[in-house]
Amino acid sequence: MNYLDIVWFALGTVTPIYLVTALGVVLRRAGALSDGFLRDASRLVFNLGAPAMLFLSLAGAEIEFTRAPRFLLVSTALVMGLALLAWPLAVLMVRAREQRGVFVQGAARGNLLIAGLAMAQSVYGVEGVALASLPMAVFIVFGNVFSIAMLRRYGDAGSGRGLGRDALKNPVIIGIVLGVAAGAMRLLLPGILVDTGKILGQLTVPLVLFALGASLDFRELRKPALVSWGAAFYKCLWMPALGVPLGYWAGVRGMELGILFLVLASPTATISVVFAEMFGGSRRLAANIVLVSGLLSFVVNCGGLILLRVFGLA
Repeated sequence: MNYLDIVWFALGTVTPIYLVTALGVVLRRAGALSDGFLRDASRLVFNLGAPAMLFLSLAGAEIEFTRAPRFLLVSTALVMGLALLAWPLAVLMVRAREQRGVFVQGAARGNLLIAGLAMAQSVYGVEGVALASLPMAVFIVFGNVFSIAMLRRYGDAGSGRGLGRDALKNPVIIGIVLGVAAGAMRLLLPGILVDTGKILGQLTVPLVLFALGASLDFRELRKPALVSWGAAFYKCLWMPALGVPLGYWAGVRGMELGILFLVLASPTATISVVFAEMFGGSRRLAANIVLVSGLLSFVVNCGGLILLRVFGLA
């Protein structure tokens, strides 16, 4: 893939997302999306859409944990370690305690299934997807549990107590665990179940993007908002800037280093808006972080891939 192909693919990946988000903005201003609808949509995504999408994605993935053990170990350690680093960073950067959980979630949680795997497939093909799928289950489970912990600690719940109970009852995490189990056992799922799950899963992206657009506060984007811009810059710029050299130092090379870069540079997950709504954080702040990180990720992905290719690293 040449440099122009990388730019066009990245542009083609993010443009539809922003068009649907813009439609959410228009519908909100026209009065077609009420607060009640947005709350109900968040519950629908959280309880049905996202669990179905994640279950089918992981159940159909050929995840072989014995393949590329160095890459699996290094990438897992870097993603989790850099995500945890966002916690003390929030304490230093964010004055308002109630905003810290949303900051940490936005700075630590990447859109791996949609952005990360799509870029891996475009740049490296089927082999890239297989490699990126190795640590995916670990990343997603950790990202969800860590998000719940931070939102509960700094949100309306005000405490980290009951985290284990919340995680066990969380439909998203249940969908992930069942999907990994089904994939590991190579279960042949009934066609009716798969088709029903696909319909439910297809609800997720449009509803989340409508909620994202309806929750945006452009006044926050026109001024130096430390929380939203800081979280986005950490997620899309500082995570790959720190993680890729550390991965190279640890012996990750070639396509593995490129996949590590794509995972670390992925934008903040759009479903983080839903999690903020469900666990007492600011939906508006979460939406602004997603918007800024999506724009920034496009620039970082294009520039980073070109640099890695120029220096023959990936």
